[in-house]
Amino acid sequence: MVYKFKNTITTVAGSASGNTVPLHGICQYIYLEPTTSTTVYNVTITDDDNDTVKNYDLRFFKGVMRDFTPFIVQGIYTIAISSATANEPFTVKMLVREL
Repeated sequence: MVYKFKNTITTVAGSASGNTVPLHGICQYIYLEPTTSTTVYNVTITDDDNDTVKNYDLRFFKGVMRDFTPFIVQGIYTIAISSATANEPFTVKMLVREL
């Protein structure tokens, strides 16, 4: 079964973060979309031990970000948006295949 986590994170002063529900399985897809397609931002994902699991090598994204690289998830994850060029809501989606 595939579980879809969906949330909205709103940046203030260019940054924001939000937590997932407890996830268990393999994350197949990460999707972030700012309200404005020209917004530039950075994303970092950390686990519940505060270890960085995705930092995209400090890469900046413009508009929609998609990552299809699978990784094992176990627990609650924090999705942090930083250096955003606009203060606005971001749609966040993660698809996790349960094991």
